[in-house]
Amino acid sequence: MTAVEGEPTTRPVVPATRPVRWGGEPRTGVLYGRESELSVLTGLLEHARERLITLTGPAGVGKSRLAEAAVTALAGIPGVPPHLWVDLAEAGTGADAGRAAWAPLGAGTAREAAARLGDAGLLLVLDDCDPVAGAIALDLAALLRACPRLKVLVTSRVSLDIQAERILPVDPLPTGAGSPAEAVFTDRLQAADRVGLRGPQIRSTVTDICRQLDGIPLAIEMAAEAVGTQGPYAVLEQLARGEFTGRRRVRDAPDRHRSIEGTLAWASHAIGSEDRELLRALTVFHGPVPVSAVRQVAGTGRAAALAGIESLLHKSLLLSRAERGGEPEYRLTHMARYHYRKELAADPAALHLALDRHAGYCASYALSVAAGLRSGDQGDQLLAEVRDRLPDLIAATRRLRDRGDHARLVRLLIALEGPLLGHGLAPEAADQIEQSIAATAVVPLDGRLTAEALMTVARTALARGEHQRARRALDRAAGAARELPAVRARVASLTGELLRHLGEMTEASALLDRAAGELDAAGDTRAAALARRSLSLVRAELGAPDSEEPLLRALDELPSVLPADPDAPWLDPEPPAVLRARLLTALARVRRALGRAPQAYEDVRAATRILMDTGGPGPVADALEAMALISSDTGPAGRPHAVARVLSHAEALRRRHGLVSEEGPALSVLNTRLRETVDASLLRRLRLASQDVSLRDALVAGLFVPPQPRTEPPAAGLRSGPAGLTPRQHQIALLVAEGLTNRQAAGKLGISEWTVANHLRVVMQKLQCTSRVHVVRAVQQADR
Repeated sequence: MTAVEGEPTTRPVVPATRPVRWGGEPRTGVLYGRESELSVLTGLLEHARERLITLTGPAGVGKSRLAEAAVTALAGIPGVPPHLWVDLAEAGTGADAGRAAWAPLGAGTAREAAARLGDAGLLLVLDDCDPVAGAIALDLAALLRACPRLKVLVTSRVSLDIQAERILPVDPLPTGAGSPAEAVFTDRLQAADRVGLRGPQIRSTVTDICRQLDGIPLAIEMAAEAVGTQGPYAVLEQLARGEFTGRRRVRDAPDRHRSIEGTLAWASHAIGSEDRELLRALTVFHGPVPVSAVRQVAGTGRAAALAGIESLLHKSLLLSRAERGGEPEYRLTHMARYHYRKELAADPAALHLALDRHAGYCASYALSVAAGLRSGDQGDQLLAEVRDRLPDLIAATRRLRDRGDHARLVRLLIALEGPLLGHGLAPEAADQIEQSIAATAVVPLDGRLTAEALMTVARTALARGEHQRARRALDRAAGAARELPAVRARVASLTGELLRHLGEMTEASALLDRAAGELDAAGDTRAAALARRSLSLVRAELGAPDSEEPLLRALDELPSVLPADPDAPWLDPEPPAVLRARLLTALARVRRALGRAPQAYEDVRAATRILMDTGGPGPVADALEAMALISSDTGPAGRPHAVARVLSHAEALRRRHGLVSEEGPALSVLNTRLRETVDASLLRRLRLASQDVSLRDALVAGLFVPPQPRTEPPAAGLRSGPAGLTPRQHQIALLVAEGLTNRQAAGKLGISEWTVANHLRVVMQKLQCTSRVHVVRAVQQADR
């Protein structure tokens, strides 16, 4: 800062037509993404009633650069007063601060400055006012009252808090592909470096870097300069670990702008011990922090937590975000988190306490999400929250594992089974469950917790087609639930579902029927409904005419709200609406097998509408596949494009989340038909467009596949047959009469070979035939 001592007192107060800079260096370069703020700021500066405007925002956000752009834009405009720029970055504190602020006006105090300025018009820019804000606020208020034509523009992380002040927050730049944050990054790169950042994958890495750095221009500029040495992937890996060692290479940048430590340490004297302690504690969070989390991690009451948040917001050390669910959320910038996390790490006891409190908060949060999902309210909002807080949840699981608190870890993962596994946010959660169970071999977990955890693993394995892993998990779950009848019935139900996937229909039917009855007796409505879903699908495969009855009962008995188990509040967090949609999709499959496609179509449409707000990838893909198969049954050959689009969406969702389809043979046949009727280039475009399709857009596409009546008469094989044969059984009997083998019939109908064998066995029982030849004769006689 320019020295105050010995300055002449006769310096002109009002400079000429161009701005005059007093200390500091001018900010240069293009101003990206600030068009709106610049327009508002210049408008305020031109407005006669606005006397004091303060630009506030976090360190490195670009307050000074925005101020200089506004001053430059107004320079020379008729009627706009001249400008005087004063940099107070090194002004000191107390009396020194006051002298530094008024010295450019040829004065040592605010009173002298007022006397010299009088009625003259002037725009006084006080840049980097953070160190002196508290010292000069009241004097500046008096100066504004004494000088009616004086305007003041202040840049500071801390507002002055006087009546004349108009605060204009400067927010971080928007991030994302093609955003202003990326423009800052590219602008700061050396010319040679820009050549190496071509291609979609590297551009995506740059997008991630800017997002990790919260859109803070100073941090992005440092990262861009570091990329020239380390490369973009190394920089992104550093940021993912919560680190960043970039430094600015610009020779004339002030020392406080050469590193993150320098930037944040510059105004640290304004941070009290309580603020600093709270800042350190909050560095254990990776994402948004609600007030309840601040209370738990800081170990304070609500009033103290709110006071601490208000203080940090006032100093621009926290960023606030729009309210979600009625409670505002806050977060640290990456720069602040990196700086104060290093301070926290220097105190191991404080670090461990903060990490333990963070893990405890995440465990409590998981239970609240489970309760919210179970109630069926705001399911999409809760899923969005889990997605935002996923880094914190993952960090909490690591902490619980390192502490050996496997029981709490497993409960957290089971409570979040829907978001983490069902929605594919953290598919490795199933591996963590198995690892935790293995780690408790000496001191095992509670039997029910172990069984429920292993059933979570089994469900995940089934969705991925890992049948052997599912069988191992269920065998162990049965052992853990040996003395728990209600839990044992749940294990039996899921084992029946596994047997269905393996094609062991007779055994599956008996096991599921028994499990459904036991679950009824235990009052477990949800598990009983799932058992009946599997039972209906098994009976449909076996050709039973009453195969839809278990599903109809399950739908009739399913309540709108599933109460929590008081002994296991972390259990069954799936919303009732999703369960109803799954039951409706299964009913559509059963009715399609019974030859009742119009009813099946209405069922799957109802499921699709329910899933629009709450569905996960698995249920959505199931519904889309059922919609495509049913529509191809009921519609003419002129609508294959819509079916192909829906199938492309379903395939993309399954690939993205590692899920397998139960309709493999039928889909194979349908895809063969589509390749024969749809242009190959169009199919390729549909698959390409489906790669990043959202769940909602995929479901909308499904709803736009309406059934249309056939113009040709229905196939003869879909009419009811003799001796009580269902339409599907009669269809198979006719194919056998034509001389087709089981494999050939399966290929023609789009079902598995063992399904044909099961149907044929029932056909022979109903027709009282002992061989395929007898089946042929019975069919021929029935058709005479």
